[in-house]
Amino acid sequence: MTMSKGVYVHIPFCVRKCLYCDFCSVADTRPREAYVNALIDEIKQKKGIKADSVFIGGGTPSVLGDKLLRIIEALGEYMALEDGAEFTVEVNPGTVDVELLTNMRRLGVNRLSIGAQSFNDNELKALGRIHTAAEIYAAASMAEKVGFDNVNLDIMLSTPHQTLESVKRTLDAVKEINPPHVSAYSLIIEEGTPFEKMELPLPDEDDEREIYYETVDFLAQMGLERYEISNFAKKGFECRHNIKYWTGREYVGLGAAAHSYDGGVRYQNTNDIEEYIEGKGRGINAEIIDNEEREKERFLLGLRMTRGVEYHGEFRDKIADLEQKGLLEEKDGRVMLTKRGIDVGNIVFMEFV
Repeated sequence: MTMSKGVYVHIPFCVRKCLYCDFCSVADTRPREAYVNALIDEIKQKKGIKADSVFIGGGTPSVLGDKLLRIIEALGEYMALEDGAEFTVEVNPGTVDVELLTNMRRLGVNRLSIGAQSFNDNELKALGRIHTAAEIYAAASMAEKVGFDNVNLDIMLSTPHQTLESVKRTLDAVKEINPPHVSAYSLIIEEGTPFEKMELPLPDEDDEREIYYETVDFLAQMGLERYEISNFAKKGFECRHNIKYWTGREYVGLGAAAHSYDGGVRYQNTNDIEEYIEGKGRGINAEIIDNEEREKERFLLGLRMTRGVEYHGEFRDKIADLEQKGLLEEKDGRVMLTKRGIDVGNIVFMEFV
């Protein structure tokens, strides 16, 4: 029996590139039509893949407007999507309208991920976002109006100008919208981004910790259970697509810079958009994942989940040491991060790299 895969589709276009972003994306309208044609060609080449989750991310998929609908139609036509498959599209509040959302819903998209980041306009401006807090409310309202009941809001923590008071305003707004899923990520200053070269008014370490705990506690009080280090959901609304990554399941990546994994080999498409349009650089950099590497990845990625990861006795000494330090615990044949372990997850992960 063929196991269903996850399908990820990358859209590398934005109105403007955010100051913290190191993803494969460009603020360029010229190659969009050619890119969509190349992407649909790649979808046709993968015809018949059985999938139970689709995630269209970016970049800003919603910036494509009607061209995005062509991609969604092609996925519906050429992929063997299971009944009840989770179909997510990322949207920017500044680039959606009722017509686009209505058509996405009509074509089978059943989950929206709205890139909110903050409900404070000064923080949004400092991040280089193109939208305002008012536009986030409008996008969420439109989504509800056209029948999306599975909505994620992305928010960012420890960003320039953020304070405990301002994050409380963001969280109050999240509560008002009341989505069934929230992703809360701390800002990481990535190499090669404008932020790397800037003097940024960031929260200090103590404020950062307060902001983090306030967010985690607030979301828990909203009934959003933490199921992965940065992800919180009401029961039954966990992101099935992302869980595939954290549990080592197979996935197919379509579009520039997209990665694929078939259980034994990982490969990717070229980051060069023009090269991708020309049909070159697809399925390159094949990396064979041997049993030892696969087991290590399974363990490390699985640790991101609050339910932990099934334990077969590997890494025994390291696990014992981290248990001694109060960072890991074992329960019912699984190993999981403790509350303190979640707080310093990167330190724990480095022990296994």
